Amino acid sequence: MNPTAALEARELSFGYEDQSVLTEVSFAIGAGELVALIGPNGSGKTTLLKLLLGLLPPKAGRVILHDRPLFTYLVKERATQIAYVSQQPALTFPLTALELVSLGRYPHVSRFNYSRTDVAAVEAALQETDSAHLKHRRFNSLSGGEKQKILIARALAQTTRVLLLDEPTLHLDLYYQLQILAALKNLCARQRITVITVLHDVNLVSAFADKALLLNAGKLCAFGPVQEVITEGRIKDLLGVNVKTMTDAETGIDYFVPRLPR
Repeated sequence: MNPTAALEARELSFGYEDQSVLTEVSFAIGAGELVALIGPNGSGKTTLLKLLLGLLPPKAGRVILHDRPLFTYLVKERATQIAYVSQQPALTFPLTALELVSLGRYPHVSRFNYSRTDVAAVEAALQETDSAHLKHRRFNSLSGGEKQKILIARALAQTTRVLLLDEPTLHLDLYYQLQILAALKNLCARQRITVITVLHDVNLVSAFADKALLLNAGKLCAFGPVQEVITEGRIKDLLGVNVKTMTDAETGIDYFVPRLPR
């Protein structure tokens, strides 16, 4: 085990019958790190998140959460340590946004007896996602982007030390993509929360992530600091796109301009 890791995967493998989905994936992520999970469609990104959450049992290997094997946590105890935002689910219950975000406090309360701490956590989550003005709206009446912000707010209200997100910028316009990722980055810095998020835009990865974890065909291709892992060659190999690197003179951040195929 890595005593400095908040979350660790050790030779994780998973598959369905004769089909392998992930093969011997290993990495360790420290407290306060924002890690971008990148790969083409079908590379195993969502499956990896579900293994890290304990929603799927590994075929081999194990997950270590805060120096303990994940399987040793009871379900509710685990929910106080790790939260998840999936690709947008179909929710049909007529809940208000406030009621839905409040469900994030379930692991911390007994029979829904909300304390001042619970109320404060819900309000803070709504503020972090700039969605307080939506709290009395029915979730089903919201736009796709508004729904996504409320789902992220529910995970933030859970006040866990580890946060896993599967395409959190889905349905969000550019302004809110930047706002949500900036909020996550600030949480990592201020509260030492560990974030693993699936992202497809390599420029958002460059701007916000500390490290990048690259998957392809169920195998770990690279893992490390963004500036070392995200390169023109790797983007070409992983995503099949030719790009040109442009460095922001003010921030020193590398951005990648795609070359149109001829």
